[in-house]
Amino acid sequence: MDENILEWLLEEDTPEVRLRTLKEFQKRGGDDPEVIACKSSLLRSKMYERGLKKLKKDKRWDKFDAIMAFAEWGLTRNEIGGDIDEEVFSLIQCTGFKMMCGEPYLLRNLVKLGYYQVDMVKDEIGCMLGKIKEDGGFGCISSNKKINDPKKPHKSCARLTVEYLLLAAELRLAGIAYGCERALADYFIRRNIFYRMDDRKTPMVDVMLETFYPSDPIKVGVQNIVYALRVLGCPVESEAMQEGYKALNRYRLDNGRYILSGSKSVPAFKAGKVGEENKWITLYAYMAQ
Repeated sequence: MDENILEWLLEEDTPEVRLRTLKEFQKRGGDDPEVIACKSSLLRSKMYERGLKKLKKDKRWDKFDAIMAFAEWGLTRNEIGGDIDEEVFSLIQCTGFKMMCGEPYLLRNLVKLGYYQVDMVKDEIGCMLGKIKEDGGFGCISSNKKINDPKKPHKSCARLTVEYLLLAAELRLAGIAYGCERALADYFIRRNIFYRMDDRKTPMVDVMLETFYPSDPIKVGVQNIVYALRVLGCPVESEAMQEGYKALNRYRLDNGRYILSGSKSVPAFKAGKVGEENKWITLYAYMAQ
């Protein structure tokens, strides 16, 4: 990464990007003075205050978004403190982790926040990863028989499988390996990451070729997908990863920064304006390399 880009990511006016860059790109430890100072700045920021308010709202998806935001910023449950445990366990209790198509993404965020050693979280992850199909993917969870008739064979759901890919990558970063991660990664490698098996020019899901961010349970952008595969050990020189970099670099500017191509109308947190150079997309792009 060019020094000018690194300085941009480490600017103090975006402590959430700075913290994630220090921790995950530069591999700084929790006792590093710059990490400590940045974390303190983030916990005093208006962005964090908004996230905390969202966490304490009654709606489940507000809590989900807050948990996702804290995880993306590089915070942990211990760093957040008593404000988070009660809300996290309340969400688990009232949903049983079953947040429509969002369960694997919730589990990914809980791992990132440091909840893996909680028995109910660890047990749920083991149970859900045990449901991987022969093709390396995960099946649709819809109870609508027009969509997912249990009496008929179905291919894996690409949207859901992407979420499990992110979960597997986060587990690997935490030093936890599951036997299914190779098959899960191969699901995407066989498809050059994005494409249908019967048509290598048509994406399984259009948003997979976009720099959509912050992610949504059914919308995960190219930067997160390529980064997750790299974490799981996919070789940079492989055909699939080269296809991933090619897709990602469509959004690269001459100055080495990357553009945000899309976001929800009400995202989990404000990450930048669509169509403009974006620190989060840039950070993921360089971590993926």
